[in-house]
Amino acid sequence: MDDWAILELLVYFTGSLIALTQSVVFAHYYRLFRRDHLLLWSLSFFALAIYLGAAGTSLLLMSKLASAHPLRLVISCISLMAAYLQVVSLVLGTIAIWRTQRWTRKQISIALALACLVGVCTGLAYAFDPGSSQQRMFLRVGLRYLVTGVAALSMGVAIARRWPRGRLGQQLTAIALCVYGLDLLHVFSGYVAQTIGTPLWPWFRQTSLLSLITQIFIGYGLVIWLLENERDRAESATDAAERLRLFDQLTGLPNRSQMLDHLGHQMQHAQGAALLLVRLDNLGNIAVASGMDGVDVALASSAERIEEIARANGLVAARPGADHFAVHGAGFGADGGAQRVAEQILAALSLPLFWSGRDLALEASVGIALAPRDARTADALQSCAEMARARAHRDGAMRYRFYAPDLDAEAKSRLALQSELRTAFANSEFRLEFQPILDGWSLEICGFEALVRWHHPQRGRLLPDAFIHELEPLGLIEALDKWVIEQACLAARNWQRADHEPLTVAVNVSAHSFQRREFAAMIDAILERTGLRAACLEIEIIESIALEHPERAALSIDRLREIGVRVMLDDFGTGFSSLKHLRQLPFDGLKIDHSFVVDVLIDPRDAAIVRAMLALAHSLGLEVVAEGIETAAQLAWFQAAGCDRLQGFHFHRSMEQQAVIELLQLHPPVATPPVAQDIVL
Repeated sequence: MDDWAILELLVYFTGSLIALTQSVVFAHYYRLFRRDHLLLWSLSFFALAIYLGAAGTSLLLMSKLASAHPLRLVISCISLMAAYLQVVSLVLGTIAIWRTQRWTRKQISIALALACLVGVCTGLAYAFDPGSSQQRMFLRVGLRYLVTGVAALSMGVAIARRWPRGRLGQQLTAIALCVYGLDLLHVFSGYVAQTIGTPLWPWFRQTSLLSLITQIFIGYGLVIWLLENERDRAESATDAAERLRLFDQLTGLPNRSQMLDHLGHQMQHAQGAALLLVRLDNLGNIAVASGMDGVDVALASSAERIEEIARANGLVAARPGADHFAVHGAGFGADGGAQRVAEQILAALSLPLFWSGRDLALEASVGIALAPRDARTADALQSCAEMARARAHRDGAMRYRFYAPDLDAEAKSRLALQSELRTAFANSEFRLEFQPILDGWSLEICGFEALVRWHHPQRGRLLPDAFIHELEPLGLIEALDKWVIEQACLAARNWQRADHEPLTVAVNVSAHSFQRREFAAMIDAILERTGLRAACLEIEIIESIALEHPERAALSIDRLREIGVRVMLDDFGTGFSSLKHLRQLPFDGLKIDHSFVVDVLIDPRDAAIVRAMLALAHSLGLEVVAEGIETAAQLAWFQAAGCDRLQGFHFHRSMEQQAVIELLQLHPPVATPPVAQDIVL
């Protein structure tokens, strides 16, 4: 074996060791990043390591074993299979990262199987024909160099044509592949020349060193390419995370953090700034009717309309909350500009929005705060705008309002009240008082109306108007309703006497409790627990409950009447659909609102309306209660008009349970037709 053969063996085995090392490196990166091209590259260099090792082994055995020897054949087949596997894996992996092509497992398996088949076929061709050594050498070695050289050169040229500036990994890979491909084609040309009898060039045997060097640089280039790609992925992920941190994903508008930064900058560097806070008030109804997809459509459409108005007025739109949008900008020196923008926003949101065969009607409220008049920081300005928006929402749908200092005091007062209400439940600070209801003919006590009072530790005895509106936002209204009903039933149970006509108690409940499906079952459980007969309890609802959900109201009324509980319509005459409700809903009676009672003697129109109410109710078989009787003249008028029951300060004020018992001892009830009592919250 001459010196060149020894050098060639060293090149083969050194190259095999280097390729194996590169395979391990890419396998490690595959475990870290889980990219398919890394697995293909690892397989490519592993196959190259096998090819070079097998080729070196075959070179050692060449002088000792015949070409048709089984061991030589096995080594040749392994070597050629590995050679074609290396080419296919390198091509697939490079295309995967270069063109972001995701190969399926089936495609990869088919490609590798074909490569192995080609390797076996070329290894066995002419293996048992001693006279075909040139053809055998060409198929085993020359064809492999041709295929590998063309593939490497094609990939190098394709990558070189598309490499971006500053991408060292792609540039190095492209150059190394081109050099490697040209070197392999040069070797192939030598085999062709040898086959036709032309002497080999003197430098031919030195090209094996060039192949080794280019293989090393291909590996380095691919590693650098990989690291640059992962760096770009990390930067893209960072940019995406930064965008998510600063922008809303659904609408693309700046979020609260971005809005406050921009608004703070405007407040520092401009003469004046304005913030308009817009809330979509009926997203809950849209979610019930159209699902969350409908909510997303409503939000996206609202964002487009608001952003268009903001852009037309030189302002910036944002989405600081789930159901909130904001418009802000500098240069607002007076209220007129902000008012004009608020009106434009409300007008735009009132336009029809059709989606999936539905009309998604939008309701919104707008709060406006100006800087530096209302606040000097972005956070404070947003708080002012939110207070103004909340007041606008309480004023009615599709309204706007400017911030005023009294709103701040009101907000703090509400916050304190809400905190005190939670404490009130824990400390049992609520009490029931009862106001008698009298029979319209005999003026004997036939029942009581229960009134809830809050005995505040500092503010004393509070009426419901001072706190009832804050219970529902806190989620406490249902708990209070249940407590009032149960306490009223316990009290009424103590009033009953076997030798007297039963006394009734009526409870005015909230819409939230009345519309729950479990409401009738809750009433039935309370009656069973307290021992009060169902006929002695009367539930009272205001007309707005029936107006909002008449089907639900009718179902609740039917369930209560099945139990034996009577249902009254409270504040009759103050709504818009009273006659319709009397016809459709199975009430047992109604209460004439005290506003009619007060003016019945001084306004002929009110007197005529009350007479019509009484006639209508009696024609439908309903009992009528007049509340708010304060004078003897009013009493005489309603007795003459035939009102069934009367209630008011002219007879008795509200009293605690002990006073009720004492009153009943002085004026025990007599036999009278069954009547109902109200509990007003």
